[in-house]
Amino acid sequence: MALAALLAVVGLVQIGPPEAPAPEFESAAAGESDAAAANATVWYCPWVEAGDVLDTTIAVATRSDAEVAMTLLDPLTNSDPTEFSFDLIGPGATGIDTGNLLRRGESPATVEISDGPASAISAQLADGLIAADRCLVSVPKKWFLTGGSTKTGTFTQIRLFNPFADNAEVAITAHSEFDLDLSPDLDSIDVAGRAWTTIDLEPFLPFRDQLVFEIVAEQGLVIPVLVRTDEHGEAMWTGTAASETWEFPVVAPGGLEPSLAIMSAGEDGIAISIDIVTEGGTTVAAREVLLDSTTPVLVPLGDLAAPPFGARVTASAPVVATVVASVVDVEDEQGGEDVPPDITTTTAHDDTTDTTDTTAAAEDEFLRGLAGTIGSPSVSTSWIVPLTTLIGSDTTLWIMNGGSEAASVTLLPLGEGEFLAEEVIMLEPGTIAGVPVDVGVGTFGYEVVSDLPVSVAWEISGDRGVALVTGIPSE
Repeated sequence: MALAALLAVVGLVQIGPPEAPAPEFESAAAGESDAAAANATVWYCPWVEAGDVLDTTIAVATRSDAEVAMTLLDPLTNSDPTEFSFDLIGPGATGIDTGNLLRRGESPATVEISDGPASAISAQLADGLIAADRCLVSVPKKWFLTGGSTKTGTFTQIRLFNPFADNAEVAITAHSEFDLDLSPDLDSIDVAGRAWTTIDLEPFLPFRDQLVFEIVAEQGLVIPVLVRTDEHGEAMWTGTAASETWEFPVVAPGGLEPSLAIMSAGEDGIAISIDIVTEGGTTVAAREVLLDSTTPVLVPLGDLAAPPFGARVTASAPVVATVVASVVDVEDEQGGEDVPPDITTTTAHDDTTDTTDTTAAAEDEFLRGLAGTIGSPSVSTSWIVPLTTLIGSDTTLWIMNGGSEAASVTLLPLGEGEFLAEEVIMLEPGTIAGVPVDVGVGTFGYEVVSDLPVSVAWEISGDRGVALVTGIPSE
């Protein structure tokens, strides 16, 4: 089918000549914060593509007046990369259709912003397809990519983007339901400077239900992204570090079955508690998990509440986690995967009187698609959140208050004009709130400021599919 053809790539293909002249990108220090800083920043967008089938929109949001310089690498020739600069009045946001700048297939991008706090996201669009994720500003030496799979009908790709002048050498270690899953072909991968490599994992690790990748840059630096595809849609998410806490303000788009892909970052015997947060309250320790090794597990969440809901993950030692929401296959409904053997679940403990109906969404509400997102490792009182809207799709901004007191949250829509009015909501403790984003009025982001720490994400869903994107805190 067209979607499958769209996603087929040749494994370990080096794209882009290292000799190509390019601007001198600023280099981010390993381990730097992934928040939007109040100074000049460079954001890296690994999965950008524009051709006869796909388009990519890059949205940029800023609190301050800023000069923005966007650079798209050229996959075909030794000529200069495509560069596009513009001024953005803050607080404001805009979206750039990269197909209007360069229509030559894959072309990862960098976005340099002269002042901040500011941030960027990328969204891929096609007929019957939408996938989106935030771009990255931090460039550590070590990353984790969680939530991959090469089970029948599912495809996983990793792109390693090296926007810097120096060559990079990368080692990828895979973990699956078979624990450490060795593949010598992934032990040493060269990525030339100002180039990228896209790896199709099926030839190396076929028929794996669950895959987590540890990516270490032994020389140079890279920015990784994972793309997962099945017949229903496509989802992409970036690499993360490990953390003892993860916040997911939205995990369950209507009609899709959400699960939490999770793995220990190295320690054994990690106790994990998953709280489910709805618009009516929180179910504390709705599911409890014990991780005995570095074997990834998939924890089902769809039986714990009716959508919409969020999740808060706490662990006794660092873990990596990604939410994956997909269409339930008939085989799974008739006795496929349930709670894996190494997971212990407990009876939910309610700290509210919420009596949410946990029955499945009605068939007429069913959304075709595939969605996934990394979480936020911490909460914040300030967020700068680029996003996009589409005619025929609903975009929703989600805020989660996991604290014990009500939070006053100020929401300022960001666009290219000054006609967007701010809104203030009171968010009760232990709840989530969804704020619909107006379509067709030029909204490309939100500034979210709260008197108490909260977490933020956004969702877009409709005929094209579904995408979940975690927010970006600002310093």
